Amino acid sequence: MQTLTDLIRPYQIDTFLEKNWTKEAIFLPTDGERSFNNLFSWDKLTDLINYHEFEFPSLRLSKNGKILDESENQNFLKHCQEGATLVIDRIHKLVPEIATLASQFRHSLGYRVNVNLYCSLPEQQGFGCHYDTHEVFLLQIDGQKEWRTFNDTFKYPLPNQKSDLFSPPNGQPYLSCVLKPGDILYIPRGHWHYAVALDQPSLHLTVGVHCKTGIDFLEWLTSELCHKEEWRRSMPLITHGTSASEHLDNLIQKFIKYITDNDEIPAEYIDSIISLEKPIAGFSLPYQLGFNIFPNGRDTKFTRPNEQRVRISDLSNDNGYKIKIWNKEIILRGVTTTLVNNLFSKESFNGNDVISWLPDFDWEIDIVPLLSRLVLEGIIFVDPNTDS
Repeated sequence: MQTLTDLIRPYQIDTFLEKNWTKEAIFLPTDGERSFNNLFSWDKLTDLINYHEFEFPSLRLSKNGKILDESENQNFLKHCQEGATLVIDRIHKLVPEIATLASQFRHSLGYRVNVNLYCSLPEQQGFGCHYDTHEVFLLQIDGQKEWRTFNDTFKYPLPNQKSDLFSPPNGQPYLSCVLKPGDILYIPRGHWHYAVALDQPSLHLTVGVHCKTGIDFLEWLTSELCHKEEWRRSMPLITHGTSASEHLDNLIQKFIKYITDNDEIPAEYIDSIISLEKPIAGFSLPYQLGFNIFPNGRDTKFTRPNEQRVRISDLSNDNGYKIKIWNKEIILRGVTTTLVNNLFSKESFNGNDVISWLPDFDWEIDIVPLLSRLVLEGIIFVDPNTDS
């Protein structure tokens, strides 16, 4: 698994998180040690354009700092020839290799990730100076692109606080660099930037990380309070004395008591964030249809996505475990601690391994139904390479 630690090497992840993350842009040159050829290429872009029907704004064009009208997508090639930048949103939903990258980012950082593709023509500026409302990693695939990054003028903008509401900063950029294939540029949320491709067309991926904020936490708290009658009750008329003010004072006191009496609120919120995770590739057929799950009997190999974030808790009656993975919850009763520890720590195993973890269980009566259930639920997957 290529975690963020692996991706930015030799730069140290602890230094990055302390000095750069959400604070300062950084240019990470490849020095010949990093390549993104396995992620994307001109051939893959050609295939996408030829064999997919894109709708605006999933595919859009930008020229001279402006997004072209939806109708111009019909002539996208002509506009690109004339210098427009081609953008394809959420390309991790279209290319398996980029889907894996997005999943790895999500696992490393814990927040939602989107990946967009940008194709730019030489000496053209598709977008004016702007900032993004999320953290950005730029991965240069091909060509060279010159970037200018400026300080923020509005700290930590939220999604509805776009850069077109503000004026870009005056003065010189604090970071200028030319991205070559294999290079990475990280730009924090709110930091102004723009780029121009050099003498060849440029392809790059933008990995956007959408961190949660205190505002998100308050919105979650609001959704929790919606279940309580006193918070749904209509306020007194604001034209009727001090009743409305007293009602609000009472709610404030109840809110303080609610958050001080519930020590589990932080853990519950984090758990809600984790539960929003979904597997990038969550389906495997025909196995999840219940067919050919054990092509090699006990030698059948199973895999488990290593980006799974597994939460395990004991059942109250001490007769099993509650397993939470992504937005799924399963109960495993009567199994051993050895099975649970091995099952959710290894990337691959076979039927014989499970027999060794459950020595007192029968293969046909106990283990086959257990593994079949986990396959049908999309918790583990049959390795197709074991299919004879």
